[in-house]
Amino acid sequence: MKKSKLLGLLGLDKIIESLQKLLEVRIAMIRTEIEEKVAEKLAKILPLLLVVASLTLLILFGSLTLAFYLTEIMESYVYGFGIVSLGYLLLTIVFILLKDSKFMKKVFSDSINKSTKED
Repeated sequence: MKKSKLLGLLGLDKIIESLQKLLEVRIAMIRTEIEEKVAEKLAKILPLLLVVASLTLLILFGSLTLAFYLTEIMESYVYGFGIVSLGYLLLTIVFILLKDSKFMKKVFSDSINKSTKED
């Protein structure tokens, strides 16, 4: 009790109370800023995810269409789907060979830097 009376006489209890309220307001402001930044990032990411999903479906159904077309021309499912699979295998090998190239690293770093500068 002596401690609280001493704090009351010196006015420290009001100062402590003000500091607590200031801290609560600051925390609320930081929380609001974080929520705004997350919402802004989601607003940029969600349309990109929709585009990626659409392109994935386009590639999938385009590949199936090409495979069935080649099947009809060659009169063999093995050849039709095999040619499309070999195409994807060659594409994968090219990407594996290019993954360590300076050109690819520069392209990706430039695109990342561009997207971060827009913020």
